[in-house]
Amino acid sequence: MNNLVYRSMDPFEIQNRFSSEDYSFYRLGQGKFRLEDFKPFIDRLPKRERDLLDMYYKKNKKQKEIAFFFQVTQGAISHRISRAICRLKFLRDMPKLSMDLRLLLANHFTDFEIDLIVCMIETTCQSETANILNTKYKLSDKDRMTQVKVRHKFDRYLNRVSKLKRKNQDMKDCYKLLIYIQKNLYMLHEVVLPHFNKGDKVKIRELS
Repeated sequence: MNNLVYRSMDPFEIQNRFSSEDYSFYRLGQGKFRLEDFKPFIDRLPKRERDLLDMYYKKNKKQKEIAFFFQVTQGAISHRISRAICRLKFLRDMPKLSMDLRLLLANHFTDFEIDLIVCMIETTCQSETANILNTKYKLSDKDRMTQVKVRHKFDRYLNRVSKLKRKNQDMKDCYKLLIYIQKNLYMLHEVVLPHFNKGDKVKIRELS
């Protein structure tokens, strides 16, 4: 008979439990996806979602077991796993550029404008982009960026790239990338859910 051993654990410890292990494959949607299809994008997922994918797809834990581990509902686990899958597909299908984006835009945009574009690509989040720009450029209240301002400027820059792409193939690829981001806003934004870290002790089942 198996003995159950319970030990105290900081919920955040799980963030590093599986970071050094390989993923053999993921069963996404209706099919099986090999490691090489998604391995380049795994590190761009929030740590919590990497843990969930590891537990569910590699260690074959049931959602109910994972929910017990984190002291949340099974529905919360199902939602976060589905969200992680969407992020992986988004990253895999993101249009690629043949040259460095900053170099491509250097002759047509200011440093601030390029930073805004790059931040939007990296975060897909207007509010996070605003915070990054406000901090980097130490913007005063009058010039401070907001979510609305970021969206307005991003759309303007997209229109500018649309005109430039008529004579430049690289700009065509850039335009495809920016359109892709525009259609998938907040895809990479992580909503921190306090209940995922509820309590400062978690029961861990381990076989003796």
